[in-house]
Order: sequence, then C-alpha cells, then structure tokens
Amino acid sequence: MGSFLALSFALLLSFGPVSLAGDASDEFYVEAGAFTSREEATASAVLARKAGLAPRVVKRFLVNRGFEFVLVVDGLPDAAAATIAASALESATAQRAVVLSSAGPASPAAQPPDEARTAAQWVASVSAAVGGAAGGSDALARAAVVHFVFERTLRVGEKEVTFSQDYWRDGTNRRLDVKTFGGGTDSTAVTTAASAWIRTGATVTPRDIGVLVGTIDAFSPESMLTVALGAHDLLRASEVQRFTVLEGADGLRLGTGGDESESGLAWIDIDPETSLLEGVRLVTNGGPIEWDLRSWKEVAPGVVIPMEVHVRRADGRRETVKVKTLEVLTKSPDGEFAP
Repeated sequence: MGSFLALSFALLLSFGPVSLAGDASDEFYVEAGAFTSREEATASAVLARKAGLAPRVVKRFLVNRGFEFVLVVDGLPDAAAATIAASALESATAQRAVVLSSAGPASPAAQPPDEARTAAQWVASVSAAVGGAAGGSDALARAAVVHFVFERTLRVGEKEVTFSQDYWRDGTNRRLDVKTFGGGTDSTAVTTAASAWIRTGATVTPRDIGVLVGTIDAFSPESMLTVALGAHDLLRASEVQRFTVLEGADGLRLGTGGDESESGLAWIDIDPETSLLEGVRLVTNGGPIEWDLRSWKEVAPGVVIPMEVHVRRADGRRETVKVKTLEVLTKSPDGEFAP
C-alpha cells in the first residue's frame, strides 16, 4: 500500500527575510530552514540561541518526500521585531527566514454576521478553529507520546478491504500494529534508537531503522489527517489570498472561482456554525484530491480533528479513514517497543 499523500506547506523563497504586512492585532512569528533531520535543525537552533533567539523545532511534511524540520521563533510583538528576529536568525544559521503574521480570532461581539464576512475573515476563523499556528501538527510535534488508532477502508484489486492500524510514537521510538481482518497478514513493526524489526506471525525480521521509521510514519496522524492537522499552514498558500465567497455553492464555499484544474488549493467548504472544514479540493502534480471531513472533535489542547475522512482521487480511488483514538500522553506503556 502506498502512503497517504502528504501536503507540502514549505515556503519557497528566493531572497532574504520577507515580511508580511499585518495590523496591530496580528501575532508575528518567523520560520527558517528546511532540514531533513531533527539533528540538523537542533544544531541550527543552538546557533540561534547563542544569538539571543528562542527557536523551537517543528516537524512538517513535504509532498512525496516525507518529513522536514523548520525553526520557528514566535511570540514577537510586532512586524518590526519580527523582521529583526528574521535577520538575526538568518545571520546565525545561514538559513533563509520569512516573517509571518497570524490574526487571532475575533471576539463574538466584533464578529460580523455570516453574510457580511469576507473570505479573509472566514479563513481566519477556520485557522483559529483548528488551533491556530501553535495547534494541529505543531501541537503533536511537541507531544512526548502520540497514540493513534484508526480504520482505513480502500479498494485492493476487486475487493474493498478494511485495515485497523495502531500507531505509537515516543521520541525516536515507533510502533505500528496492522490487523487485516483476514484480508492479509497481520503485522507489527517496531523501531528504537538501536534496532528495527517486523513481526508477521511467528517470524521476526530485522529491518533498516531509517527506512522503517519512514514506513511507520506514513501512518502517523500527521500523514493520515494532513488536511486537518495542517489546515493553518494550508490556508497560508498564496492562492488563498484570492479566495472569495462563491455563489451557487451548497453551504459555504470559498475559492478562487477560476479553473479548478490549476495546481494548488481550489476551494474549501466550511461549516458556518463551527468554522471547521467540511470539504477541501487540492490539485497536486498527480491530479486533484478531494476530502470530506466529518464529526470534528478536540482530542487534546490545540488538536482538533475530524473523526471520519473520505478521500477521492483523480484516478477514481476512494478511501475512508475512521479515527478510533488520537491521544497525547506523557508516557507510553512499559514494553511497548520491546523486541
């Protein structure tokens, strides 16, 4: 089985620190780097701290490439302070930096009626509803332990099959249990800092640690629920600045109103009562993908997810993910990663 397509939220910049204008209500932060390993990012963070900055390392996805790590300096009071921090971060780490702003959610009294809200105001409401800049995948990246159980239904050959997958992440340790309900061979994959192996039946086979970590993380919550956990970053794409409230759409739809085959985010459907996403259409190099997102729930502070996701791809493939458990813990069960 191929891994679930992960979205790219990397910022591609050609020149030095870039500043985005914002008003006095905006919160500013700086991002820099696109490291392939946490160790590289941590080493650059040490250099930044020597320059008087306080960066944190955030783990994200790149399309068809897996994880990347970036440095984030947040809590900056205004655009001027953020621009200074970006320059200092570049000087200390030799990584390109970008200044970003994220408007906080409007108070209920100041919120305009639904019919009067602009697309930009709706986008800000959605970002706030999914946890803002520090929520979603960022919140999970800071968690000591992540436990994720879900059922995945898709067509394999002429049959529709359902798999149950139980994912654990504790620091560098990983575990993935797969149950096939008779449609294949059940398995358990485990990696630690010292070893990696897969058990099928009574057979245990050693594996390369780095390869197996990537294979297991293809079924992490960040991979399977990318649109939801990465919504804040997804909505910072350049095309979103051209979104309008589209006429004639069922419910509330924001989009460019242009050619839906153009690469990038084509439209989003929003529940006006909760400001949570109900549908997304993203056009990738492999064609358009559409998501239906249902039954949202806050499972941890800043982590708001749909408990059911339906995915439609351009080649006709369909997939359903039903979340059974997503929890953030301080400690994993004893023996969870033992041979």
